[in-house]
Parts: sequence; C-alpha cells; structure tokens
Amino acid sequence: MGRLLLYACILVLAVFVLAAAFLLQAGGGTSSAAPTVSVHDLSVAPGEHDDARVTTSGVLRFLHEPEDHFVISADGLAIVLRGYDEGALRALDGKPVTVTGRFGVDEDDLIFIDAESVEAD
Repeated sequence: MGRLLLYACILVLAVFVLAAAFLLQAGGGTSSAAPTVSVHDLSVAPGEHDDARVTTSGVLRFLHEPEDHFVISADGLAIVLRGYDEGALRALDGKPVTVTGRFGVDEDDLIFIDAESVEAD
C-alpha cells in the first residue's frame, strides 16, 4: 500500500512539472512581463520594438511647443508618452521615471509609448 501511495505522489508531481513547463513555453508564465529597453535602443531601432509592450527609463519632460510629455534619455533622445493621466504626468515633470506600455511608430515616424504605468524612480 505504501509503494502505491509513493508512486501516485511521483506521478502527480511529474504531471504538475510537465504542465508548468508547457504553460511557460506557451507564454502563460510571462504574459505580464515587459522587457526593459533603453530610450536609445527604442529611438535608433524603433521597428524592432513596434507594437511591443516595453519598459524604459528616463527623465519626464513636458514641452510646450508640441504640447506633449516625453521620456528623455541622458543623451537627449526622446519618446512621446500618450494615453496617461495628464495631471499625474505634470506632477512627475523633471523627475526620473520608469514607463511601461505599448511602444509604437505612427505614420509620421513619431515614436511613442501608450503608457500603462509611469512611476518615479
């Protein structure tokens, strides 16, 4: 009786491990993770990340001329932030931030992030 119980436990454990491995390979374990990509890399190779969910960091700035918020890298490259609460962005103006959202390139080759979260560093 003891051996039967031991074999049953081993079988259940094996099925669990195989199911977990299948879910991880199918994307079930990584659906909410966004890779961290620098503003520089997003700026110089936007096609590689178009329509991908990414996380990036830089300084948040509001520019009055285009009336947009940007996340700016140390080397001066910038990405427009869209779809996020303007009041929250204004409160973070001039501060280092981490942004997560869907990266894109519009018809005028403007690069942007539809921000899901913007957090002060």
